[in-house]
Amino acid sequence: MDFIKTKNELLAAIYNRNFDKFENLYNSFAITIAKQDNFSEEEQKAINQIRSAISKFSKKNSFNCTDDFQNSKKLIQNKMSGFVRRQIKKPEYVELGSWFKKLGLSKKRYHIMLKTTAMVQMSVGCSNCCRRCNEWALPGPRKHFSFNTAKMIIENLFDTDNKTFSLYGASDPLDWEHKNNDITDILAYMERHGYQPEFGLLTKIPRSTEKIAEKLLASGADVAVSITSKNKLKINIIEKRAGKKFAAQHDVEHLEIPAGLDEDFSSVKPSITDYYGTEITPEGASLVIPAFTSALNPTGQHRIPVSSKTPYFLDKIIGRDALTIEYFKPLRAIDIKGNKITLKKLLNVQIENILLDNSDEQVTPPGMMNLNEYFRTFDADAVKQRKKMASSVIKRLKGKMLKNCQDTESKQKDLKRFKKQVDCYLDFCSMERIVKYKIATFSFYLHSIADYLNRHPAEKDIVLFLRRKDRKCVKRYSKDIESTLKQSDSNTYDIFQP
Repeated sequence: MDFIKTKNELLAAIYNRNFDKFENLYNSFAITIAKQDNFSEEEQKAINQIRSAISKFSKKNSFNCTDDFQNSKKLIQNKMSGFVRRQIKKPEYVELGSWFKKLGLSKKRYHIMLKTTAMVQMSVGCSNCCRRCNEWALPGPRKHFSFNTAKMIIENLFDTDNKTFSLYGASDPLDWEHKNNDITDILAYMERHGYQPEFGLLTKIPRSTEKIAEKLLASGADVAVSITSKNKLKINIIEKRAGKKFAAQHDVEHLEIPAGLDEDFSSVKPSITDYYGTEITPEGASLVIPAFTSALNPTGQHRIPVSSKTPYFLDKIIGRDALTIEYFKPLRAIDIKGNKITLKKLLNVQIENILLDNSDEQVTPPGMMNLNEYFRTFDADAVKQRKKMASSVIKRLKGKMLKNCQDTESKQKDLKRFKKQVDCYLDFCSMERIVKYKIATFSFYLHSIADYLNRHPAEKDIVLFLRRKDRKCVKRYSKDIESTLKQSDSNTYDIFQP
């Protein structure tokens, strides 16, 4: 059973107030869980999201009254409680051979994956289990990379010249342990071999890791903390003993991102993932794409599992640079031959982002272009403004692209690129020509969306529910979209709305 698909189907039934369908789905879900002996990290997160959503909605609706529902609820609770206790009591240590075999990648694919890796999650589960955890981290560490495996993966990463990765994820790095080793041993190994990553550790200092934190602070390690009301006193004591101060990555008042148990499953919030790329965990690897935080993607990100059939890896982009990526355009990637490519179509999560983007400033993170801003480039005022600036823009392009020509061959290539840039710019200075681009853009998006909605009926119902207020105030245009697009006074973004 695909638990994420089940989560969406259950939510769609709730949103549509089809409680008979909800109960049938939920009872079937409970039977599947009862028969299953093992659950992956992502499956457990999906189960927790389902339970959290039902807890929020059951109080307002009648589906919490039937005996079947209550029995299914208890069955799931007992099954998962027992499974979690066993996992935490006897943690698993993942060796490189079994981990690599499970991935099923060729050496070439593995090398490309390492180059695009932005995150290495050392453990599964977290001692902190913060209420506001955007990762929906599982409570309590229950699976770790072995010491040798962690060392080999780090060595492999640096062999590909990848220095921009974090030892973080849905776990706290101070939770990692194997035999008598802790995170200080990983850092010591890296220092001995000259492995100097650009990013340090980020921690909330879980319970019973105070001595490790004090050792890190005293040694001058690159470590920052997220300060909350719960760990503030603990941090003060450690700093006093070490005679040094932690760098504060976040402080209490800056940790107000609605996430984890704060997710209400009935609104859309900004993305809280700041990278495109690959995440490595003790259970495998995934391609990670930022998403609006919503019932569709409660973690603010979407993961595509890596397997032997993975045709490409996303070009890694991290931090502030990730905000400038236009999430509504095909993404850049690296194919299995190592060539940089642009994907030919939008990923499902991108289409979901488009459908959920209501251009509200509270939904769009600062620095990110939303769909409304993009569509303004097709409007009459923008065309007129570009036309006024044409001569100065062409002059600047000429200085930038033709200034450093050294030989005839380079000059010809630069001149060709310059002419192409100028032609593209002038195309967008003509209302007649821009209408064609506008129609082509609409065709691309509407075809992508129609295909997605036909294949994802539950997700369609979720989108309609999440955009319920926006749909009531959108201006309606004629069914002949092409003639409407040709009208220079029509706001392109408004035409696009559902």
